[in-house]
Amino acid sequence: MADFRNIDDRSLADLLANQQRDALDAADPRRVVQDLQIYQIELELQNRELRAAQQALEESRDRYADLYDFAPVAYATLTRHSRITQMNLTAAQLLGVERGRVPELVLATRLAPGDGRTLRASLVRVLDTGDEESIEVTLGHPPAVERQLRLVIRREGLPAAGESATACRVVLLDVTEIKRAQAVVLTQQRFLQCVVDGIADPIRVIGADHRVLLMNAAARAADEGTVGDVLPHEPGSAPGVAAGGAETKDVQRRQGPDGQTRWIERISAPLRGPADEMLGVIESSRDITEHLDLTGRLKEREVQLEHLAHHDGLTGLPNRVLFADRLKQAMLQAHREHRQVAVLFLDLDRFKVINNTLGHPAGDQVLKQAAQRMRDLVPEGDTVARLGGDEFAILLVGLEHGDSAGLVAHNLLKSFAQPFTVAGQSRYVTASIGISLYPADGDEVAVLERNADAAMYRAKDQGRDSFRFYTKEMTARAFAQVTLEDALRQALTNREFVLNYQPQHNLETGGVVGVEALIRWHHPLLGLIGPERFLPLAESSGLTLPIGIWVVQTAAAQMKAWQDQGLLAGAAVWVNLSNRDIQNPNLAETIEGIVKAVNLAPGALAVEITETLAMANPATAAGAIRRLQGLDIKVGIDAFGTGYSALAAVDRLALREFKIDRSFVARLPQDAAGCAIARAAIALGRALELRVVAEGIETQVQADFLKAEGCRIGQGHLFSPALPAAEFAAYVRSQGAPTELTATG
Repeated sequence: MADFRNIDDRSLADLLANQQRDALDAADPRRVVQDLQIYQIELELQNRELRAAQQALEESRDRYADLYDFAPVAYATLTRHSRITQMNLTAAQLLGVERGRVPELVLATRLAPGDGRTLRASLVRVLDTGDEESIEVTLGHPPAVERQLRLVIRREGLPAAGESATACRVVLLDVTEIKRAQAVVLTQQRFLQCVVDGIADPIRVIGADHRVLLMNAAARAADEGTVGDVLPHEPGSAPGVAAGGAETKDVQRRQGPDGQTRWIERISAPLRGPADEMLGVIESSRDITEHLDLTGRLKEREVQLEHLAHHDGLTGLPNRVLFADRLKQAMLQAHREHRQVAVLFLDLDRFKVINNTLGHPAGDQVLKQAAQRMRDLVPEGDTVARLGGDEFAILLVGLEHGDSAGLVAHNLLKSFAQPFTVAGQSRYVTASIGISLYPADGDEVAVLERNADAAMYRAKDQGRDSFRFYTKEMTARAFAQVTLEDALRQALTNREFVLNYQPQHNLETGGVVGVEALIRWHHPLLGLIGPERFLPLAESSGLTLPIGIWVVQTAAAQMKAWQDQGLLAGAAVWVNLSNRDIQNPNLAETIEGIVKAVNLAPGALAVEITETLAMANPATAAGAIRRLQGLDIKVGIDAFGTGYSALAAVDRLALREFKIDRSFVARLPQDAAGCAIARAAIALGRALELRVVAEGIETQVQADFLKAEGCRIGQGHLFSPALPAAEFAAYVRSQGAPTELTATG
């Protein structure tokens, strides 16, 4: 037999390949020797492979043994009764034994009381079922140091058919430090829970996933859910706070267990980690119902105290302090607007007699009733104040004529002529009134009050139950106004008002294209009185509404009569409305009724309002104008350019006409400023397609200038003064048919 042991694997494989390639014929006697050599070579190669595999297996086993012994995790093999049959060095060190004593070691006996029984029961279950189990036990007995172990138990191998498993592979994990750390964390959690439970307001910690992580006892008592609940997305929740990165606060309305409404303030602050990352939200809630109620009561009390500081406790009227402040403000405004202010001091006559005979409660009743009468009579926007005792003060603002204050005083005295009801009985109490005017009688609060007081004592000295101005001249004028007012109240009944009519001419053709109705008062003693004298009196005495209705009725009826005679076809009669007319909510309905009653075409009637009136009450004026234009009744502005803001008025109120005021026309053409204003007004009218009328034309030079600048309509004494109806009809006939004009005519 050849010896192949000293031949390397590669050479031996080559030799085998050569033998197989050079195989002899089967009939050759040498074939047997060759086959034997081939077999011997193959057997040598197989032996070498077997020895290599055995060596690799032994090396692997050694490595596994090393890994098993020196693994950082303790391993052991246990029988059904917890006897250790095998364990690694880590397990031996953990158990504190030598590995050579393994056959003598029963793990259950080294565990704390009760844990050995638990271990054996677990081993039996794992061997019987094959299911893995994990249990926690304590290694050692007091007073020795104890270790907390977690045992992971698996059945070792599969039992043969008909046999039972006999051993379990057990992983022994020392969790002592983990348990200690968990105990520390648990202690901290309990301490934190005690801290937050000690806070009276509900508190919740909500994660970025909307899950409740922590809540205190108050939150649980408020039925705000439990830990682990997933909350719906809300503006104050984690995403909402994270988006802004800042604390948010909101107030929620909730229904309490008693059915009462409760107001809850919720504050949500971001909860951030060590790297400033957003972890969630710390949410605290607080019932602020009582706080809001207290705050509301405090504000009400502040308002009450503020009111008491500036108002009289008995009558509720402003006191001396508030009156002086309002007087100061009124003086500043009057100075800007070139108007007047009136201060009226009113003192009850012989009021001390009522206090002395009937008692102070009776006197208080008189003071309250007197205050109410003054409130009812003094125009809205003015002030009635009680200065003390039986002394009152009245502030009238924005007066054009100072003697208008005398009319108010006269009406007050008439009101005081009515009896007062005191303790179920009628008592008569008159008053004395003194009046001072700003700026004529002073430009300081104290001066005006002192002068009004002096005038009031003069009224008392001269018989009481009367009023006096600080100056005799104003007193005389006021009494004249009172007399005129009494006559004015009878003028409608006595048919003393008349309308005169002034034509409006086409400046290019000279034809009549419109007419303005102007009221006059035919006083039986004073003769013909112009509107500038009695209309302010009618305004202050409340007579403008019936007078205005009479003007519209008369003008509409007259226009219908003229049109039936073939006059003024296509033209309109223009009437002037007062402030009270515009404020009348039934104005449009009233005019519509008048137009229908006389069967006048709506386009044949038009109305004018002053620019000052329109801008003083723009909302009211706009509403009235819209309703009138809805009836096809044109609305224009009189005295254009003399008010607050003509351009604003024209643009906002959608007017059809404006008149260039006579004060500008009178300065044409010699005054450069007047010419510039007239040109601007005409250009504005042309741009807005408005009917522009120049009023107060007195000379041909003025008419020529206006016509050259593009103004097509004018009225004034150059053409004709205002005429009675019959004379006006004759005048129109003499002028021929009216000239048709566009909107800008």
